[in-house]
Amino acid sequence: MNTPSEPQSGAWRYLRTILLGAAGSGVLFAASLAVPFIGFVAGFLAAVPLCHTRLTGGRRAALPAVLIATLLIGTAFAPSTALWFLAQCGLIGFLLPEFLTRGMRGSRALLWTTAVATLATVLLAFAMAMTAGQDIFTMAQQEITAGMDQARHLYEQQQGLSPQDLATIKDGMRQAGALLMRIFPALGTLNLLLVSSVSLLFCQRMAIIRGLPLSIAPFRSFRVPEPLIWILIVAGFSLLSSQTLITTPAMNLLAVLLILYFCQGLAVLLTLTDRTSYPGMLKVMLTFLLLVQPYLLPVVVILGIFDLWGDFRTPRTKQEENL
Repeated sequence: MNTPSEPQSGAWRYLRTILLGAAGSGVLFAASLAVPFIGFVAGFLAAVPLCHTRLTGGRRAALPAVLIATLLIGTAFAPSTALWFLAQCGLIGFLLPEFLTRGMRGSRALLWTTAVATLATVLLAFAMAMTAGQDIFTMAQQEITAGMDQARHLYEQQQGLSPQDLATIKDGMRQAGALLMRIFPALGTLNLLLVSSVSLLFCQRMAIIRGLPLSIAPFRSFRVPEPLIWILIVAGFSLLSSQTLITTPAMNLLAVLLILYFCQGLAVLLTLTDRTSYPGMLKVMLTFLLLVQPYLLPVVVILGIFDLWGDFRTPRTKQEENL
């Protein structure tokens, strides 16, 4: 026979799950805006508490948590900031575990979640630009210019820099700013992909701890969908054009696709190291080499591209389609 305290205890757990998810996600997102260094990491974790709420409390707990977190961000900052949170972290924190609990594979859930969050972000950006009477590229230029001016001011305050060194730094920043102006859509997409990836890793860990039936394959089985290789080829040849309207979209597509193929190349290397007698030591050496030798990054990308034809992971492991 149920005691009167049992329904109250269940209601309290339900309310606590909602509040913890909303508060945790809201605090992390706020830290990403207000705290200089810690906030950089906090921004990639902002969707994780909402994922936890969805996996432990279900849809009826996740939706209120997303709405409460959005209201908290709007109260602490501005309504526009709350909309950015909802279009990015709110959607990722709700949709990713929702897709996973419906039986969707991990990589497919990752790509669909990122695509929906990207689309919502683009629509929000266009709506805000139209409200402000500007186009989205002008708004992006203002933000990038403000960031570059702030960085340039910090370098000018540094002691020991000669006028020649300062001029070299300013010229490099000017070139970097011009590049950012062209590929900022790709950078925004990659940022959302990273947020979704961190959330997916958390969901994978939750599935192991709690025994949840989520279909999340190990990273070493990651495989880019085969048709994307043709988009990569077309985008690469498009850079030969002299028309900015052609080269700019091509650069953005290449930036996103090359990151995906880098991940596939890294998955191949991890698979090969797992077949050796000392996989842990080799993984540490691989991480160290990639950090200190950036010239190896294109090699990993090329390995990921040619895995489409070489299928380097097949000889000792059954081929698995991750998508």
